[in-house]
Amino acid sequence: MKTRFLFLLFCALSLVSAPGQTTLSNVDQAHSVLKAGLEAKDPDERIQAIQASGLVGLNDKLQTQLENALTDSKVEVRIAAINTLADLKSTKSIPAIRERLTEDKTPEVKFAAAKALYAMHVEAGKTALYDVYTGKDKATSDLIHTDARKFMNNFHSLQSTGMFFVSTGLGYVPVPGVGQGFSAIIGLLSDANLSPRATALLLLARQKDSWTNNLLKNALGDSDWSVRASAAQLIAYGARTELSPELVPLFVDKDQKVRFRAAGAYLHLASVAPGRRGAAGAGK
Repeated sequence: MKTRFLFLLFCALSLVSAPGQTTLSNVDQAHSVLKAGLEAKDPDERIQAIQASGLVGLNDKLQTQLENALTDSKVEVRIAAINTLADLKSTKSIPAIRERLTEDKTPEVKFAAAKALYAMHVEAGKTALYDVYTGKDKATSDLIHTDARKFMNNFHSLQSTGMFFVSTGLGYVPVPGVGQGFSAIIGLLSDANLSPRATALLLLARQKDSWTNNLLKNALGDSDWSVRASAAQLIAYGARTELSPELVPLFVDKDQKVRFRAAGAYLHLASVAPGRRGAAGAGK
C-alpha cells in the first residue's frame, strides 16, 4: 500500500511540475523511488531496488539500508544486498557481511558473503572460498524454494556474462565514487522476459555518439519495459549526463524494474554532473 501511495504521489507530481523543475527536486524524487523499493513488501521489488542502488554513490543512508537487507527473510534479497555492497566497495560493511558468512544458515548466502569479502581483500573470504574448493563447506543447499533455486542458478551462470557485457559490450565509463552497477546489469540479463530487442539495444548502443544518444532517447519511451530498462542502464554506463533529464519521466514508470533503474541511473549521473558532485549521495 505504501509503495502504491508513493507511486500515485509521483504521478501527481509529474503532472504539476513546472518546466523549470530543479535538478535537486529530481534527485529527491529519484531517492524516493529507490527508498520505496527498498522498503517494499514484495521481495522482488526489494531485489530490483537493491540492484539499482548499485549505480549510486555510497552514502551512510544507503549503506544502512543495504546492511538492513542483509537480514531480510528472503535468501535472494540477502544475496542481492551482499553483491551490491561489494559492487559499491563498501568496506565499512565488512563486519555486517562477515556476520552473514558466519551466522547465516543458507550456504548460498555464505558463499556470496565469502566472494564479497574476498573481493575486498578480507582473509576470512579467502579461507571460506578455500573451504568450498576443498569440499569442507557447501555453496548450495536444498533449503531454497524451486523458484528461488532457478533464480540462483540464473544468477551464478550470468555473473560472468554480465561482466562480459559491461566490460566489452556497453561502452562502460568508470565514474569515481559511484557504483559500477554490475548487480543491476546481471539482474537485467537474468530476467526471462528480457526481449531480443532489448538485447540488440545493449549491443547497438555501446558506442557513445549522437546516433546512439538518439537511439537511447527514443528507447526510453518504448512500449517494451525491458527496452526502457536497458536504455536507462546504458545511459548510466555511458556517463551520458546530457540524457539525464530524459530519465525523470521514468520515475513514475508502471514497471518497477524501469523505475528503479531510471532513479539509480539519474543519481549515478548527478554525481558527475558539473557542480553537482555529492548531491546524489546525500542521504534522503
